[in-house]
Amino acid sequence: MKNVKLKLAVLGAFSVLSAQAFATGLVALPTAGFTVAAGTNQPAGTTGWVTCNATGNYGSGSFLIPNTTSNNTCAVFPGGARNLTTSPVSTIATAVTAKVTSTITANSETLGTLGERTWRNTGSTECIFAKYIDFATTGTFDYNPSLTGSQRFEANDVALGGFSLTPTVNAGYYYTASTDSPIFRMGRSFTSVQMQADLTNPNTLPATGFVHRPLNSPAPAASTEINGVGQTSASSTGLVVPTAAQQTSEIRTNWVDFMLDNTGGVDEDGTTAQNSPVLYVQAACNGTTTSTANTIRIRQTGQETQPWVTILATGQTRVGANASF
Repeated sequence: MKNVKLKLAVLGAFSVLSAQAFATGLVALPTAGFTVAAGTNQPAGTTGWVTCNATGNYGSGSFLIPNTTSNNTCAVFPGGARNLTTSPVSTIATAVTAKVTSTITANSETLGTLGERTWRNTGSTECIFAKYIDFATTGTFDYNPSLTGSQRFEANDVALGGFSLTPTVNAGYYYTASTDSPIFRMGRSFTSVQMQADLTNPNTLPATGFVHRPLNSPAPAASTEINGVGQTSASSTGLVVPTAAQQTSEIRTNWVDFMLDNTGGVDEDGTTAQNSPVLYVQAACNGTTTSTANTIRIRQTGQETQPWVTILATGQTRVGANASF
């Protein structure tokens, strides 16, 4: 298994829901995390993660669309589709920037388009940072042409950085169209945790050992992009159950990780969602923004048989933000 990291050229519910009774809207992700009880696929402890859409087995199966009445934890519905005209919070609605788009490329191959916008409140003490990714549907999508065949990228997590000065951030998403993936879970964490399913029956719950809400400890190394077993076989007998230590994700207050399932090609599980939803993080800021390198990390976590890959991008952040772990 190779853990590949590519620098972008940017050109332009389970039973565990008992500790997580959230209504529709942005969800608070405190620095202390949440206490979670033991249950199916869930050890007891402290977690920085919440479950947002408990259907679809984290992208391996068929999910139910979030709407205003169901499957909508972490979801907001501000209107305005993907043109980012409307803030998801009425009190944080003054545009700091116009909508900005840039091209995501790796090894001269266009993978998609990144869209961003930021709003602030009237006192310039809080901002909402909005981002989305539309993956390209033409071309080879080959993020590593040095390897034989076409290496088609599948995004399983998008981690956004720059929030270390805020004790509590609120986060969520807007499912704008049938080409979007929902957010399955999100967490105040830098490290993504690999989730796999038996491809012979992808709608079933994860195998024993795959944790719904990763615990804070034992903590992986601070710089760990992805925690898990690595690249595995497609056969049901090739599914490797992770150890407890391979299922943890320490709370890292500078980051919010959104778990989804996107690709511009055809997913190995047979389903394709081309676009991310609009991702939102509400956090403290002074009302101005800047561009900060490596604060967007788009990850392929080997949900089926893919290798681990992390793509780094520059994103809009508050002034003074950084991409530290």
